[in-house]
Amino acid sequence: MVRDEFDEFNTPKINIISRIFSSIFLVASVYFVVKLGVMNILPAKFFVPIAIGLGVLNFVFGLVAFRCKTTKRTQIIYDIITILLSIAIIIAQSKLGEFESFVKSNFIGTAKKYSVYEVIVSQKSTISTLKDLKGKEFFTYEEPVKEVSNEDLKEAVKNTIADSSLVFKEDLEPVMSRVLALNDSASIVNNGTFESYLSINEDYEEKIRVVGEIKIEIKDTVDNATDADKTTIADSPFILYISGIDTRTGTMPSRSLSDVNIIATVNPYTKKILFVNIPRDSYVIIHGDTGLADKLTHAGSRGGVELSMATIEDLLGVKPDRYIRVNFNFLEGFVNKIGGIFVQSSEDHTIVTLHNRCTINPGENFVDGRCALGFVRERKSLKDGDIQRGKNQMHVLTRIIEKISKDENLINNLGDYLNSLNGSFDTNISSDDITSLIRLQIDDMSGWSVETYSIEGTGQMGRTHSYPNQDLYILVQDENMVNVAKQKINKTLGY
Repeated sequence: MVRDEFDEFNTPKINIISRIFSSIFLVASVYFVVKLGVMNILPAKFFVPIAIGLGVLNFVFGLVAFRCKTTKRTQIIYDIITILLSIAIIIAQSKLGEFESFVKSNFIGTAKKYSVYEVIVSQKSTISTLKDLKGKEFFTYEEPVKEVSNEDLKEAVKNTIADSSLVFKEDLEPVMSRVLALNDSASIVNNGTFESYLSINEDYEEKIRVVGEIKIEIKDTVDNATDADKTTIADSPFILYISGIDTRTGTMPSRSLSDVNIIATVNPYTKKILFVNIPRDSYVIIHGDTGLADKLTHAGSRGGVELSMATIEDLLGVKPDRYIRVNFNFLEGFVNKIGGIFVQSSEDHTIVTLHNRCTINPGENFVDGRCALGFVRERKSLKDGDIQRGKNQMHVLTRIIEKISKDENLINNLGDYLNSLNGSFDTNISSDDITSLIRLQIDDMSGWSVETYSIEGTGQMGRTHSYPNQDLYILVQDENMVNVAKQKINKTLGY
């Protein structure tokens, strides 16, 4: 009687291959379980079954490969299963590695900060790159509050532009006007000062070009972490300051106009989030100022996120535990990554956004990243202008949170979601904070309850601390609405 070759017991050659596959699976499994344990991203109710399940599989595969006599057919089936599971684990490890790399690069608990200076020339100038400025003399503004010393700025300029020199001016106007008067000249201006100047001289940007930037890391940065930071933000209710900037620089600058100012109060116990929008033109006393009030957005251009947070603390009586500052441009890629969102327009007319030329109809609209960005930037065609824009920004954040929190493939998609944010934000949220929030969400995949509130007021023209000799549009806040915001924040915190 002739036997089918697949019914014969395994040969030494088959046995060796099976042992190799089994060993690969064992190594991959151990590494994967250790990695999961170190990252602490999974709740125990998921981590323990995964560890036990992989342990049982390794025991079974080990018996088949090293101890038990099996037919060739059975051995080959086990080999195929072993190699497929090994590939799956290796792919999962790769996903974990991407996530870990992103977190280590962006959530370290103490955000690096850079003072960014724009190099500007006349629109009519033939200068196109920083190399064309070799040997030039530059005007720059003597900043009232210095992030970097004059010597550090001089050294950075020389390292970037050979044989260059700096002339410091106590008044900003000669620095900005020089490039218009002399086509072959250039000026160097801090990004925050530059944006603030453009906001009140709207035609200036059409007359100049930015040919490059000079980036200087700010040393000995004092972070806004509190004593409560010994625990993660998933352990108790917390307050997050969300600052949105619309910068043209390739680096997140330390100082920039804050066009979005949202206080997010998050209660992980009740899974409730309260977004309070404070319009950019709100007329407030900037922390440390005396005399004239100023626009809230100017706090960001004058003193960065720290001054904005201190000013908001003075206004609302609560200190943000963390902050995240994002460039508007991140939104486009992120919304595309999650497959688009639905947004609700409360306007009774169709909006064609000035940014990205997208059409938003009254009611529900499905938007991709490009149109989501246009929606949160638009204000001129809205009845309530910047106030409604702030509401739209909170609305988009709400829709993003709703979609992500219900994503059953959150773990698989996490790396793609996070990588779309690379380079478009800075934060003092730590890696432990991020993993604790993800672990919390995986433990309970229910959605979050989101409430939004906007502090409104009366628009008028007035003088500001930053520009005391010029009337600018300001928004005088409704004190009752400020008090309601305080009450809502305390209620969400559980006070």
